[in-house]
Amino acid sequence: MIECREYPRIPVDMQVFFSSANKTEILEGTMFDLSARGCAVTSVSSVQPGSAVKILIRATDLGSSITIKSAAVRWSEGGEFGVEFLGLSEMDQRRLCRLLQVATTH
Repeated sequence: MIECREYPRIPVDMQVFFSSANKTEILEGTMFDLSARGCAVTSVSSVQPGSAVKILIRATDLGSSITIKSAAVRWSEGGEFGVEFLGLSEMDQRRLCRLLQVATTH
């Protein structure tokens, strides 16, 4: 199978917190795949494709967290799901770029 992704995926192992846009419950997961436009997460909490979520990435390598204010769940299967990042502040976009640089060198 040929990989046709616009942005390269970097394997990571980072704690994330997420919530559905219309709910206040904060859920936990582990991000195992990261790119400039999205990530993949494993979690005991299920989410439905098409759901809007907010994500907080515990970027301990950077010394600060990254907040994804708006993301869409694109797929969900067997305790894993993938999201597309839709809304980041300029500061969080810079942090994400720095995190990708750090993760690429590890």
